Amino acid sequence: MMDNTFPPKHDDNSTCVLTLNPVQHAYYQRSAIKLHSSDGEYLETISRETQQEKLHSSNAQLRDQVCLVKSLLGYIPTDLDLPTNATSGLKELLAQMREFCEEHDE
Repeated sequence: MMDNTFPPKHDDNSTCVLTLNPVQHAYYQRSAIKLHSSDGEYLETISRETQQEKLHSSNAQLRDQVCLVKSLLGYIPTDLDLPTNATSGLKELLAQMREFCEEHDE
């Protein structure tokens, strides 16, 4: 049981902050922390490796989406009127592409 938690205020959108003590932090650095609910239900595993896997998966998904858009652009007539949700999706994808490129620009 962790005695170093700060539960959210009464607002449902608040974030619960967990401050790791030195022993817990050392354990996190070399392994993983598993979160369980108060009734023992598994919720999530947090570890550096898990975070790296999520980042890699996220980057691979973005790369695949970019390749798909690139291949589809050659088949879209220039006078085509796209639905609003398609335009919004492309806008979000382009914003993610820009952010990714800025992060990986060396």
